[in-house]
Amino acid sequence: MKYILLFLICFTTQSILSQDEIAYKTAIRAFQENFNVKNVNAVFNLYTSEMQEAMTKEGVKRFVNGCYEQFGKLKSLTFIETTEGVNSYMAEFEKINLTMELQLNENGKISTIQFQEP
Repeated sequence: MKYILLFLICFTTQSILSQDEIAYKTAIRAFQENFNVKNVNAVFNLYTSEMQEAMTKEGVKRFVNGCYEQFGKLKSLTFIETTEGVNSYMAEFEKINLTMELQLNENGKISTIQFQEP
């Protein structure tokens, strides 16, 4: 009986983690593609409504354009780890490598995003 229960827990956990992984892959791909063509509206639409209110479309425009000018195109994002619900990625830009911290809400929208030096 213990083994059946353990199997069910592992199976359920694996399914949930797989869904999270798909959501994060989808979000980072969309962010990268839209960032690289400076599509501010599309990047803005990736954010939760709370992030949209906090940053405003003008703020996202300044963020995207400023990062693009300073760092260049976002060439790749490589997963590092998950800590306290926040995924960390190595963000390889044309001019610099930074760590990107990303958290999605239950709907796959960006609730936290920040870049910092590794």
